[in-house]
Amino acid sequence: MVSNTTPPGWYPDPWNSSAQRFWDGGQWTDHVAARNGAAERPRLADGAPIYGLLIWLIAALPVISGVLVWFIRIDFAGYIDQLRRLESWDGTGPMPAFDPFSMFGPGYWVNMVVSIVLYAALIVLAALDRRRLLALGVERPFHWAWAFLGSIVYVIGRSVIVRRVAAPRGLAPMWVAIGVTVAVIISSVVWSAIYSAQMLNQLGDLVNTLPTT
Repeated sequence: MVSNTTPPGWYPDPWNSSAQRFWDGGQWTDHVAARNGAAERPRLADGAPIYGLLIWLIAALPVISGVLVWFIRIDFAGYIDQLRRLESWDGTGPMPAFDPFSMFGPGYWVNMVVSIVLYAALIVLAALDRRRLLALGVERPFHWAWAFLGSIVYVIGRSVIVRRVAAPRGLAPMWVAIGVTVAVIISSVVWSAIYSAQMLNQLGDLVNTLPTT
């Protein structure tokens, strides 16, 4: 039997044997859930600080990748020179060295390292953000492990659950993350188009210089 000394939690509903109701430590609340289903999350107090610096950092992290991609430089000329040396090799002597990675400049490798650091930072920030939500009183917040699939996945899942306990608030980080992701995709597509055009032009020049038979 539930009494005033019973700690807050979900208990069999005294008015409905097939359901469970949330006891706040002093009285029954309006939160009801099926006994065999997942319990409804209690609503947070109005004005609870559901956002915070962590979730905004997670939502904005892809901006760094979108900017760094423009510092990548690819040396197609050096790559073509290697192809020319291979094409002109007559089979005598050592085969000319061929390094397919030599076409990537320092910006490419810096981008790779920064991407790994950002990925690790995303996981840490997601774990800290989930801990903050638990301290705030959010029951079963979106798990930080979803961040392994990307910041957009964690932000959307987190926003949906927070919305359930703090409606109408909770979705702002999701819209920011979607906007950032779209901007980064557009930036990457433009960069790819520019460098693909350069590569095709230089490969076309190489074909034009090859001897005809």
